[in-house]
Amino acid sequence: MKKFIGLLAISLMMSQSFAKERHTLKLSFAKFKQVTGTVHYQILDCSNVALSWQELPNLVTQEVVVSASSLEQSTSLQAGSYCVRFFQDLNGNGELDLAASSIPKEPVGFSNNPNLMFGLPSPEDAVFEFSQNSEIQIKVNNKKRR
Repeated sequence: MKKFIGLLAISLMMSQSFAKERHTLKLSFAKFKQVTGTVHYQILDCSNVALSWQELPNLVTQEVVVSASSLEQSTSLQAGSYCVRFFQDLNGNGELDLAASSIPKEPVGFSNNPNLMFGLPSPEDAVFEFSQNSEIQIKVNNKKRR
């Protein structure tokens, strides 16, 4: 009986250590038209995609100076459902500038690279499952000049 309890305790400890195992997520942001400003990106917990962007738990927030036409960042996360969103702050005000119609005036991007023709995507459009070391590429959606 003592051996059984000992084995049960060991198996529980091992399962908890696997549940907390972290993996590396590498983010690649590609095709900045302007090599200037700062990229502000967030990694959000998207386990409940019914929530709005503002309601999702924010796990990582980073600011990185744009010094080339592409940018790579890495972070360590547990397995789960996540969304990534970013904007390139061209004027240095720390905020995503929007036109009166709520269309971004600065380059933006989201995980899964959803179509932005009809405005900002929902978290459901940007959610991805993460369970092992992975790399995702996020396209920079530059404002179209008219």
